[in-house]
Amino acid sequence: MKAALLLLTWLGAAPPDTVVVGPNESLRQVAERTLGDPKAAEELQSLNGLSSEVVSAGTRLKVPGHERVLAQKAMETARTLLASAKDTNVPPEASAHLQDAETHFRGARYAQASEAANTAGKLVAAVRSPQSSAFSVEVGDSGDSTTVTVKQGPPVRVEAEGVTQPVAKGEAVRVDKGRPPPVPTPLLVAPAPAQPENAAKLKRRPDGDGHLGPVKLTWAAVSGAERYEVEVSREQEQRAVFTQTVTTLEAKLPVLPAGRYRWTVRAQGAAGRSEPSAPRHFELVPERLKLEVKKGQWQ
Repeated sequence: MKAALLLLTWLGAAPPDTVVVGPNESLRQVAERTLGDPKAAEELQSLNGLSSEVVSAGTRLKVPGHERVLAQKAMETARTLLASAKDTNVPPEASAHLQDAETHFRGARYAQASEAANTAGKLVAAVRSPQSSAFSVEVGDSGDSTTVTVKQGPPVRVEAEGVTQPVAKGEAVRVDKGRPPPVPTPLLVAPAPAQPENAAKLKRRPDGDGHLGPVKLTWAAVSGAERYEVEVSREQEQRAVFTQTVTTLEAKLPVLPAGRYRWTVRAQGAAGRSEPSAPRHFELVPERLKLEVKKGQWQ
């Protein structure tokens, strides 16, 4: 499955976090307070070796740390890959590994859950189809949301809370934890640069350090864009010398050394981040001062 994101995990040896059970607080309430999910009480029970969900007030319990988030990301990715590959010859072992991952997860065995989920994802990705989709899966830093973006190929099915939503080419959908997938939104198109013209030679008066400016970059508005990200670099170099995110349709560059530059702009919004615009080029050259000598009686 081309362009599918497989999440690999690295679990450190940091000690687990702890929480104290409050008065009249059930294990489900502790799970909701600490993990945002009352169903995670089963995980807390396994993690702390409890024989039941009954726990006394004042008891200090271990709660999972970042390894749980990593396992969630790996499982969410595997689910999306499996859902999008229902019409292909996916080996049954992929579903079995995902089921194993979910069992490990409920038992608070997060490292094993991540490993099983990644194995399931790799089995799906290994299936080659002449009509495979090219898509990406991006999980939010907190693990509470997943964004699926389809770049080419047939629609990808995203399933959550018992609801399946097809995401077609050129669309993206963000699924928040505990909610069904919403209607997909069209991807943002790349902005069209306006000024300066491509390959323009810009003459500017140098400052005390020999730098030239100012230069103003402009571009056309993109429907659905909330802000724009500008990147400027020296020609033949990969490293950016200037980046800026603005909410307007222009960016003013700082003074720069003389030379040739290239610049691109991306649109950003609820539908994600567009591809960069077609690169524009300009050259900064120092403006020569004109000296005028007037004739006088001293000549």
